[in-house]
Amino acid sequence: MIGAGPSGLAASKVLASHGVPFDCFEAGSGIGGLWRYGNDNGMSGVYASLHANISKESMSFSSLPMPETFPVFPHHSRVLAYLEEYAARFGLHRHITFGTEVTSVRPLDDGGWEVGRRRRGDPAAEVTTRRYTEVVVANGHHWSPRLPGPAVPGAEEFEGSALHSHEYRSPESYAGRRVLVIGMGNSACEIAAEISRTAARTFLSAREATHVFPKMLLGRPADHLVRSPLSRIPRFLKGPAMALLLRLTRGAPAQYGLADPVRGPLAAHPSTSDELLVQLARGAVTPKPGVSSFGRDTAAFTDGSREPVDAVVYATGYSLSFPFLDPAVFAARDGRTELFLRTVPPRLPGLYFMGLAQPSGAAFPLLEPQAEWVAGLITGTVALPSPQDMTRAIGRERRSHERTYAPSYRHGIEIDVGSYQRALRRELRAGRRRARGVVPPVPVLAAARPGPTAEVP
Repeated sequence: MIGAGPSGLAASKVLASHGVPFDCFEAGSGIGGLWRYGNDNGMSGVYASLHANISKESMSFSSLPMPETFPVFPHHSRVLAYLEEYAARFGLHRHITFGTEVTSVRPLDDGGWEVGRRRRGDPAAEVTTRRYTEVVVANGHHWSPRLPGPAVPGAEEFEGSALHSHEYRSPESYAGRRVLVIGMGNSACEIAAEISRTAARTFLSAREATHVFPKMLLGRPADHLVRSPLSRIPRFLKGPAMALLLRLTRGAPAQYGLADPVRGPLAAHPSTSDELLVQLARGAVTPKPGVSSFGRDTAAFTDGSREPVDAVVYATGYSLSFPFLDPAVFAARDGRTELFLRTVPPRLPGLYFMGLAQPSGAAFPLLEPQAEWVAGLITGTVALPSPQDMTRAIGRERRSHERTYAPSYRHGIEIDVGSYQRALRRELRAGRRRARGVVPPVPVLAAARPGPTAEVP
């Protein structure tokens, strides 16, 4: 097991419950992954004031609800406390070797995998290797900062400060400055709103207009809609229904100075922020289109405008990165993964990936069911389809995905929660039948089934 963040903890809990012996290697000195503020593995981009944008009920693992005493949207310190309780409740610390960096995962000619590891932070430390029959990769997908590519012209001439949101921690250093935040995801929205409280000017630049969801809708956390009757209507009706609900509760984007998004609200990963909408309405944040170039102390935009800028925060997302795997063995090119049900590479037996399915809501509830399937594959109570069948299923899912979601890097692993949960349950049942010698059809993860009036590309 590589990583002791939420995905690695869920997989560890399930493997331990099935009696599977395993080692878990974590580069940091504690569990929690990105939820550990200032994680000494260098992989956490959590900033000081960050709160979850998903409600505590939706965020909980099925085996351990978050405490009722937690606020609806808990602070990152409470999420970490919850993960610590999860690890303690199921006795997971004894399986984890902390401060250990996995340097290589190499397939062996006669089967199995050779895993190299060393003490973190010491490039001169001796790399030791051990052979494993299976490897579960749970190193997360919010730790390798991704900058705009190709680079914005003039970026090297800009004399102000520039950093990725992964390095952002608090707004104090931006007091009195003219700040440009680039991006329109959750981090961009929340950081721009926070910085605007101390900055002289705050600009929020987005190449494409995005729907901004409030955290609360109709008096309930917006993510509860996933479990509401709205979630069960056909997708081609769900998109217009959600657009109408947003218009009634939030108003038109033009009221905030935002352009109307071209795509429907379900065709992209939602950006959720109450504070941004307030700060836009107050004029504390000025929306701008994409950046066309930088000067020494200015930024020019695609609408021909130019603004003086002292600092830039690139809230431009993360790359899917697996530095311990040779790209010839496995890589997520263009943010897409050739994985059956986002877990299994068809022609690499014994290699599994956890947590590479990005839902519009919380990922935590998906992790234990995914791990149950992986545990069944490892113990032999579940069998996979043939590599050819898995490859065909991946191709069908890719075509469905392309019809549904925006064609951007950010949406490469986007999923519909309900479809993914149903596909996992079907495949678990089908895999058990295969293991008994019965050959069922191969289930397919359908991203969506849009009708002729769907608001999707």
